[in-house]
Amino acid sequence: MKEKIEVKVLTHIYWMLAIIIVTAASSLSTADSSNLIIALLISAIAFIFASRFEKVSFDGNLLIRTGLLAILESLISGQKPEITLDKIEMVATEAIRSRRGLHKIKYLYKVVVSGGNVQLVIMLNGAKKTNRRYLLVKELFNLLPESKIDPRSSELKQYLNDLENQQALSKIASTVEVDNSISQETLPPSLLRRAANSLKLEGQMQSAFKCFDLAYEKEPHNAQLLYEMARFLRSFAMANGQNFFNRSKACLRLAAFLAKDEPKLLERIGETYFERLEYKLAARCFSRALTVEPMLYRANIGLAEIALRDGKLAHVAHFYSAAAEVSKDHAQKELAKREALYYEKLCSDEDYFEAEINRINKLKNFQWARDWSGLLLFIAWLIALLSGQFSTNLGKFAWSIVLSSCFVWFASVLFSFHYSQRHQMK
Repeated sequence: MKEKIEVKVLTHIYWMLAIIIVTAASSLSTADSSNLIIALLISAIAFIFASRFEKVSFDGNLLIRTGLLAILESLISGQKPEITLDKIEMVATEAIRSRRGLHKIKYLYKVVVSGGNVQLVIMLNGAKKTNRRYLLVKELFNLLPESKIDPRSSELKQYLNDLENQQALSKIASTVEVDNSISQETLPPSLLRRAANSLKLEGQMQSAFKCFDLAYEKEPHNAQLLYEMARFLRSFAMANGQNFFNRSKACLRLAAFLAKDEPKLLERIGETYFERLEYKLAARCFSRALTVEPMLYRANIGLAEIALRDGKLAHVAHFYSAAAEVSKDHAQKELAKREALYYEKLCSDEDYFEAEINRINKLKNFQWARDWSGLLLFIAWLIALLSGQFSTNLGKFAWSIVLSSCFVWFASVLFSFHYSQRHQMK
């Protein structure tokens, strides 16, 4: 990659702080505290100005977040929020959906890049496909092997690479809608699949459904197509009823049956079952994939995660060790080794096991305090906003609750970070 790509992130946090401060100044305007009001307004302007410098940048080798919050995070954790390309262990993408009319869905994508003890988050707005965030994520995904990205990230990677051909893919959808008979004769299934997947991530669910349906008529025994249809129908069912959930399950079962000699596809099918909390079917797919190709990293990791949910710590350590042996990537190998040693220690050392249980319980308590103090802060802020102009005493009391909740929230965040770190293994 020739140039460094920079994108703004976390600006909403600064704007939220600025709004809270401005409303505080408005609530206190009836009192004789002009110096305090001026100080608050200056603070709000400072936060808005600081938001311009909160960025994530990628130069083809180093992914780094800079800004005020990044500096604060570095002081708390002792680590800079940066990851080099060879240190990235995995990438996970979460899709946040919202309805736009009867047949259109708007997507917001949350891309989480992990490496060591560092996590960097990039948000993608599905409606703004031309901004530099899409370019950054596209360049990053294209430089990473498939074993480091989850199924949704893989779909997003294909979509980002197809953006240049989006107009042509949209024309395919228009052709399908206007005349199915012409489409059946002229459009190859592979092109229909690409169009369907792009339309799905665009949120044009009805058009994507028609493209998938036509592709299935042409290739009803294509395992890859059935896998992609299963993932699409799962999303489609959330707006169109239980019947499509059942069709999604049927497609995924048939894809798993047909993908006998396609271990990487079986691996992805297993991950899809894992996402759906169908752990027995996921384990079956992972095991079949490893029978065909024993050198699959993600299949071993999947079996380790399933064993963890069953409480079989020795099995967890075994599968992580197997993942470390088959991986050729240094970062993934180190991750698997680290996890294998941790679970072996839990199995063999009762004192360490008890210490970890106590740490996890304290972590849950501080996370509970963080969540509830955040909710109390919001409620008290609303009360202060609504009552400050009418009752000075009530407004001041509400703002005192806001301030106290801020301190509790900040303290719980610090303690949550502290207790999220595992005890050192001796």
